[in-house]
Amino acid sequence: MSMRLVLSAAFLLLIAGPAGAQVGADLNISPKRVVFEPGERSATVYIFNQGDQAATYSVELVDRVMLADGQIVAAADQPGATLDSAADLVQYTPRRITLQPRESQAIRVRARPGAGGEHRTHLTVTALPSETAGFTVEQAVQPGADEVAVQVIALFSVSIPVIVRDGPADARAAVENLSVLRAENGAQVLSLDLVRLGDSSVYGDVEIHLGAGPDAPLATAVRGVAVYPEIGRRTVVTPLQTALAPGQTVTVVYRDDDARPGEILATATLVAP
Repeated sequence: MSMRLVLSAAFLLLIAGPAGAQVGADLNISPKRVVFEPGERSATVYIFNQGDQAATYSVELVDRVMLADGQIVAAADQPGATLDSAADLVQYTPRRITLQPRESQAIRVRARPGAGGEHRTHLTVTALPSETAGFTVEQAVQPGADEVAVQVIALFSVSIPVIVRDGPADARAAVENLSVLRAENGAQVLSLDLVRLGDSSVYGDVEIHLGAGPDAPLATAVRGVAVYPEIGRRTVVTPLQTALAPGQTVTVVYRDDDARPGEILATATLVAP
Protein backbone atom coordinates (compact mmCIF):
# COMPACT_ATOMS: atom_id res chain seq x y z
CA MET A 1 0.00 0.00 0.00
CA SER A 2 1.25 3.45 -0.88
CA MET A 3 1.08 5.97 1.92
CA ARG A 4 1.80 9.70 1.83
CA LEU A 5 2.22 11.56 5.11
CA VAL A 6 1.76 15.29 4.73
CA LEU A 7 3.10 17.64 7.40
CA SER A 8 2.70 21.39 7.41
CA ALA A 9 4.65 23.33 10.02
CA ALA A 10 4.62 27.01 10.89
CA PHE A 11 7.36 28.68 12.89
CA LEU A 12 7.13 32.09 14.56
CA LEU A 13 10.29 34.07 13.84
CA LEU A 14 11.35 37.52 14.98
CA ILE A 15 13.42 37.80 11.82
CA ALA A 16 13.11 36.22 8.43
CA GLY A 17 14.21 32.62 8.41
CA PRO A 18 15.69 30.44 5.65
CA ALA A 19 12.65 28.18 5.47
CA GLY A 20 11.10 27.08 2.21
CA ALA A 21 8.25 29.58 2.33
CA GLN A 22 8.28 32.92 4.12
CA VAL A 23 5.12 34.77 5.04
CA GLY A 24 5.10 38.51 5.69
CA ALA A 25 8.67 39.62 4.99
CA ASP A 26 7.24 42.96 3.79
CA LEU A 27 5.78 43.75 7.20
CA ASN A 28 6.94 47.02 8.73
CA ILE A 29 6.02 48.86 11.91
CA SER A 30 6.46 52.41 13.21
CA PRO A 31 7.58 53.65 15.69
CA LYS A 32 10.18 51.15 16.86
CA ARG A 33 9.26 51.57 20.52
CA VAL A 34 6.48 53.08 22.64
CA VAL A 35 7.22 54.76 25.97
CA PHE A 36 4.47 56.03 28.27
CA GLU A 37 5.95 58.62 30.60
CA PRO A 38 3.92 59.75 33.65
CA GLY A 39 0.70 61.37 32.43
CA GLU A 40 0.98 59.89 28.92
CA ARG A 41 -1.73 57.30 28.36
CA SER A 42 -2.27 56.88 24.61
CA ALA A 43 -0.13 56.21 21.55
CA THR A 44 -0.49 55.10 17.95
CA VAL A 45 1.50 52.39 16.18
CA TYR A 46 1.31 52.02 12.40
CA ILE A 47 1.48 48.69 10.56
CA PHE A 48 2.57 48.74 6.90
CA ASN A 49 2.15 46.07 4.25
CA GLN A 50 4.94 46.92 1.83
CA GLY A 51 4.40 43.82 -0.26
CA ASP A 52 2.54 43.19 -3.51
CA GLN A 53 -0.13 40.92 -2.04
CA ALA A 54 -2.82 41.31 0.60
CA ALA A 55 -1.79 40.06 4.03
CA THR A 56 -3.42 39.33 7.38
CA TYR A 57 -1.68 40.06 10.68
CA SER A 58 -2.31 39.15 14.30
CA VAL A 59 -1.47 41.64 17.05
CA GLU A 60 -0.68 40.52 20.60
CA LEU A 61 1.30 41.41 23.71
CA VAL A 62 4.23 39.11 24.50
CA ASP A 63 6.52 39.48 27.49
CA ARG A 64 10.15 39.34 26.37
CA VAL A 65 13.44 39.68 28.21
CA MET A 66 16.92 40.78 27.20
CA LEU A 67 19.95 38.52 27.46
CA ALA A 68 23.51 39.67 28.17
CA ASP A 69 24.38 39.60 24.46
CA GLY A 70 21.44 41.86 23.61
CA GLN A 71 19.11 39.17 22.28
CA ILE A 72 15.40 39.63 23.03
CA VAL A 73 13.66 36.33 23.79
CA ALA A 74 10.27 35.26 25.09
CA ALA A 75 10.13 35.42 28.89
CA ALA A 76 8.36 32.05 28.88
CA ASP A 77 11.58 30.49 27.51
CA GLN A 78 13.67 31.94 30.36
CA PRO A 79 12.23 30.48 33.61
CA GLY A 80 14.65 32.38 35.84
CA ALA A 81 14.16 35.77 34.19
CA THR A 82 12.78 38.67 36.23
CA LEU A 83 10.49 41.07 34.38
CA ASP A 84 8.15 43.79 35.63
CA SER A 85 5.50 43.15 33.00
CA ALA A 86 3.25 45.85 31.55
CA ALA A 87 0.92 43.34 29.90
CA ASP A 88 -1.87 43.98 32.42
CA LEU A 89 -1.46 47.76 32.06
CA VAL A 90 -1.73 47.99 28.28
CA GLN A 91 -4.77 47.77 26.01
CA TYR A 92 -4.77 47.92 22.21
CA THR A 93 -7.05 47.60 19.22
CA PRO A 94 -7.49 46.03 16.67
CA ARG A 95 -6.04 42.57 17.26
CA ARG A 96 -6.31 41.26 13.72
CA ILE A 97 -5.73 43.23 10.52
CA THR A 98 -5.98 42.53 6.80
CA LEU A 99 -4.08 45.00 4.61
CA GLN A 100 -3.99 45.37 0.86
CA PRO A 101 -0.64 46.00 -0.85
CA ARG A 102 0.95 49.32 0.22
CA GLU A 103 -1.80 49.83 2.79
CA SER A 104 -1.32 50.82 6.45
CA GLN A 105 -3.35 50.50 9.62
CA ALA A 106 -3.20 52.34 12.94
CA ILE A 107 -3.06 50.37 16.18
CA ARG A 108 -4.41 52.36 19.15
CA VAL A 109 -2.50 51.66 22.34
CA ARG A 110 -3.52 52.82 25.82
CA ALA A 111 -1.86 52.35 29.19
CA ARG A 112 -2.80 52.85 32.83
CA PRO A 113 -0.38 53.53 35.68
CA GLY A 114 1.26 50.67 37.50
CA ALA A 115 2.41 50.39 41.10
CA GLY A 116 5.61 52.38 40.66
CA GLY A 117 8.77 51.89 38.64
CA GLU A 118 9.12 50.84 35.01
CA HIS A 119 7.05 48.12 33.35
CA ARG A 120 7.53 46.57 29.89
CA THR A 121 5.92 44.21 27.44
CA HIS A 122 6.26 43.83 23.65
CA LEU A 123 3.66 44.53 20.98
CA THR A 124 4.11 41.70 18.50
CA VAL A 125 2.67 41.75 14.98
CA THR A 126 2.77 38.48 13.05
CA ALA A 127 1.96 37.90 9.38
CA LEU A 128 -0.40 34.93 9.12
CA PRO A 129 -0.27 32.40 6.27
CA SER A 130 -2.88 32.80 3.56
CA GLU A 131 -5.64 30.24 3.07
CA THR A 132 -3.79 28.92 0.03
CA ALA A 133 -0.57 28.24 1.93
CA GLY A 134 0.33 24.57 2.33
CA PHE A 135 -0.71 21.50 0.34
CA THR A 136 -3.93 21.40 -1.62
CA VAL A 137 -6.25 18.41 -1.27
CA GLU A 138 -5.25 17.23 -4.75
CA GLN A 139 -1.54 17.36 -3.87
CA ALA A 140 -2.10 15.47 -0.64
CA VAL A 141 -3.84 12.50 -2.26
CA GLN A 142 -1.57 12.08 -5.27
CA PRO A 143 -0.44 8.45 -5.52
CA GLY A 144 3.24 7.68 -5.13
CA ALA A 145 5.79 5.65 -3.25
CA ASP A 146 5.88 5.72 0.52
CA GLU A 147 7.22 9.14 1.40
CA VAL A 148 7.04 11.94 3.88
CA ALA A 149 6.36 15.40 2.50
CA VAL A 150 7.12 18.35 4.71
CA GLN A 151 6.38 21.98 3.99
CA VAL A 152 7.73 24.60 6.37
CA ILE A 153 6.16 28.05 6.42
CA ALA A 154 8.14 30.72 8.27
CA LEU A 155 5.93 33.38 9.80
CA PHE A 156 7.51 36.81 9.91
CA SER A 157 6.98 38.74 13.14
CA VAL A 158 7.96 42.23 14.31
CA SER A 159 8.08 43.05 18.01
CA ILE A 160 8.52 46.47 19.64
CA PRO A 161 8.82 47.30 23.35
CA VAL A 162 5.97 49.05 25.14
CA ILE A 163 7.24 50.71 28.32
CA VAL A 164 5.10 52.24 31.09
CA ARG A 165 6.87 54.49 33.61
CA ASP A 166 5.23 55.67 36.81
CA GLY A 167 7.86 58.28 37.61
CA PRO A 168 10.87 60.09 36.17
CA ALA A 169 13.37 57.83 34.43
CA ASP A 170 16.46 56.96 36.45
CA ALA A 171 18.68 56.51 33.40
CA ARG A 172 22.37 56.27 34.23
CA ALA A 173 25.05 54.23 32.50
CA ALA A 174 28.73 53.46 32.11
CA VAL A 175 30.95 52.05 29.35
CA GLU A 176 33.41 49.37 30.46
CA ASN A 177 35.75 46.69 29.11
CA LEU A 178 36.73 48.43 25.88
CA SER A 179 38.89 46.22 23.67
CA VAL A 180 39.91 45.85 20.03
CA LEU A 181 39.46 42.33 18.65
CA ARG A 182 39.95 40.57 15.34
CA ALA A 183 36.98 39.12 13.49
CA GLU A 184 37.21 35.83 11.58
CA ASN A 185 37.81 37.77 8.37
CA GLY A 186 40.72 39.63 9.97
CA ALA A 187 38.90 42.95 10.32
CA GLN A 188 39.07 44.88 13.57
CA VAL A 189 36.01 45.04 15.82
CA LEU A 190 35.43 47.05 18.97
CA SER A 191 33.93 45.24 21.96
CA LEU A 192 32.47 47.02 25.00
CA ASP A 193 30.06 46.56 27.87
CA LEU A 194 27.17 48.93 28.43
CA VAL A 195 26.38 49.04 32.14
CA ARG A 196 23.01 50.16 33.50
CA LEU A 197 23.49 52.06 36.77
CA GLY A 198 20.00 53.41 37.45
CA ASP A 199 16.69 51.68 38.11
CA SER A 200 15.28 52.44 34.65
CA SER A 201 16.25 51.00 31.32
CA VAL A 202 18.63 52.99 29.16
CA TYR A 203 18.29 53.48 25.41
CA GLY A 204 20.55 55.38 23.07
CA ASP A 205 23.26 55.42 20.43
CA VAL A 206 26.79 54.08 20.78
CA GLU A 207 29.15 56.47 18.97
CA ILE A 208 32.73 55.63 18.03
CA HIS A 209 34.95 58.73 17.76
CA LEU A 210 38.48 58.62 16.40
CA GLY A 211 40.36 60.77 18.89
CA ALA A 212 40.08 61.94 22.48
CA GLY A 213 36.68 63.21 23.64
CA PRO A 214 33.14 63.31 22.22
CA ASP A 215 34.02 66.14 19.83
CA ALA A 216 36.52 64.00 17.92
CA PRO A 217 35.49 62.91 14.39
CA LEU A 218 32.67 60.36 14.38
CA ALA A 219 33.72 57.10 12.73
CA THR A 220 30.59 55.01 13.17
CA ALA A 221 27.54 54.62 15.39
CA VAL A 222 25.25 51.83 16.53
CA ARG A 223 21.74 53.24 16.82
CA GLY A 224 19.06 52.25 19.31
CA VAL A 225 20.97 50.19 21.86
CA ALA A 226 19.09 49.40 25.07
CA VAL A 227 19.89 47.82 28.41
CA TYR A 228 16.68 46.68 30.09
CA PRO A 229 16.17 46.36 33.88
CA GLU A 230 16.37 42.56 33.93
CA ILE A 231 20.09 42.74 33.15
CA GLY A 232 22.84 44.93 34.57
CA ARG A 233 25.00 45.04 31.46
CA ARG A 234 25.19 43.88 27.87
CA THR A 235 28.05 43.40 25.45
CA VAL A 236 28.13 45.35 22.19
CA VAL A 237 30.47 44.41 19.34
CA THR A 238 30.75 46.64 16.29
CA PRO A 239 33.09 46.49 13.28
CA LEU A 240 35.56 49.31 12.77
CA GLN A 241 35.34 50.69 9.26
CA THR A 242 38.86 52.08 9.52
CA ALA A 243 41.65 50.01 11.06
CA LEU A 244 43.19 51.56 14.15
CA ALA A 245 46.90 52.25 14.22
CA PRO A 246 48.88 51.32 17.35
CA GLY A 247 48.61 54.15 19.86
CA GLN A 248 45.53 55.67 18.23
CA THR A 249 42.90 56.96 20.65
CA VAL A 250 39.24 55.94 20.39
CA THR A 251 36.42 57.51 22.40
CA VAL A 252 33.12 55.69 22.91
CA VAL A 253 30.09 57.85 23.69
CA TYR A 254 26.74 56.44 24.80
CA ARG A 255 24.18 59.15 23.98
CA ASP A 256 20.61 59.07 25.32
CA ASP A 257 17.72 58.74 22.86
CA ASP A 258 14.98 58.26 25.43
CA ALA A 259 14.12 60.49 28.38
CA ARG A 260 16.78 63.14 27.61
CA PRO A 261 17.59 62.87 23.89
CA GLY A 262 21.11 63.93 23.02
CA GLU A 263 22.47 63.84 26.57
CA ILE A 264 25.70 61.91 27.06
CA LEU A 265 25.08 59.02 29.44
CA ALA A 266 28.63 57.65 29.49
CA THR A 267 32.03 57.87 27.80
CA ALA A 268 35.18 55.78 27.78
CA THR A 269 38.53 56.03 26.00
CA LEU A 270 40.82 53.36 24.59
CA VAL A 271 44.35 53.60 23.21
CA ALA A 272 44.76 50.97 20.50
CA PRO A 273 47.48 48.43 21.27
